[in-house]
Amino acid sequence: MASAKSIFEHQNTIVPAGQTVDDVYVVGGDADISGQVQGIVVVINGNLHLGSTAKISGVIVVIGGKVDQDPGAVLGDDIYDISLDNATQNSLLIGGGLVLSLWVLQLAGSLLMVLVPVLIRVLSKKKMIAFTERYQRESMGRLLYAGFLSGLVIAALSALLLVTVIGIPILVLILLALLIALAIGITVISYRIGDRIKGSEQMPDWLKVLIGASMLTAFSSIPLIGWMLLLVAGLLSLGICTQWIAGKRKKKTKA
Repeated sequence: MASAKSIFEHQNTIVPAGQTVDDVYVVGGDADISGQVQGIVVVINGNLHLGSTAKISGVIVVIGGKVDQDPGAVLGDDIYDISLDNATQNSLLIGGGLVLSLWVLQLAGSLLMVLVPVLIRVLSKKKMIAFTERYQRESMGRLLYAGFLSGLVIAALSALLLVTVIGIPILVLILLALLIALAIGITVISYRIGDRIKGSEQMPDWLKVLIGASMLTAFSSIPLIGWMLLLVAGLLSLGICTQWIAGKRKKKTKA
C-alpha cells in the first residue's frame, strides 16, 4: 500500500481508493491505482491498472507494459503506452546495429589515419624522407591554393566521366590515385606536426609521424571543427602531390 506524497517503487504498487498522492513512479513492477494522483504516473517494465475510482490529473507513461482501464476512471491528460513488442524490438535492434556499425567504421577510419602514414614512412625509407623534407619549406597558402585548383579539376573530370560507361573504369583509377595522394599528403602533414613538438629532435621519423597522425586523428573527431580540419588536410595533400607532379614534369622538360 502506498502511503507517501510521491511514490518511487521497484515492485508492485497499489494506490487504494480514497488515497491521494502527488506522483507515481514504478520500475520493474505493476501499478494498481484506484485513488487519486495529482501529478504524473510512470510505469516502466510493468503493467498499469486504473480502477473505476481512479483519478489521474497528469500524464500517464507506460513503457514495456499494458494499460488496463476500468469504466469510470477519470484522466486529465494523455496516455503514452510504449510496448516493446517484436516490431519495436526489431527497430531497436536495427537502430543499435546501425549505430554500432557507424562507430566501427569511425574506429577503423581513425586507425587507418594513424597506421597508414606510419607504414608509408617506414616502408618508403629514404625516398619518403627526401619527399617530406622538401615540403617543409613550402608555403601552406601555396599548397592550399594548388590543392583547391586540383580538387576542382578532379571534380569536373569525375563528373564528365561519370555520365559515360567507358569513363567509369577511368574514374575508378582516378579515385584510387586520389586516395594514394591523400595518404602521402597526410604522411607529410603528420611528420610536420610531430616535428614541431618540443623534444622531437631525438625521435625517429616514424615516431614523429605516429604522434602527428594521432593528433590529427584526435582533432578530426571533433564535430564541425574536425570536418574543416579534414578538408584542409585533404587540400594540403592534393597540393603536395600536385606540386610534386609539376616538379617531375619540369625536370623531364629540361632534360
